Amino acid sequence: MKTMSSTNSPVDNATYNLMQALVSKLEAIEAYGRYAQDDGGELFTELVDEERAHADRLLEQLRQRLGS
Repeated sequence: MKTMSSTNSPVDNATYNLMQALVSKLEAIEAYGRYAQDDGGELFTELVDEERAHADRLLEQLRQRLGS
């Protein structure tokens, strides 16, 4: 069941939450990638990999939710 907020948003809260979480993960991937280049450290490279895995899961859930 899809519900819309009182602002008549074109997406329901659950879809919005998935979208926002995905944006946050993508921003983290970008930042950690820069940090890894600056620092050359293994930690940030590992964090990029972990965030990508999370982003993939979120994207899959979003695709399922949108029916594509």
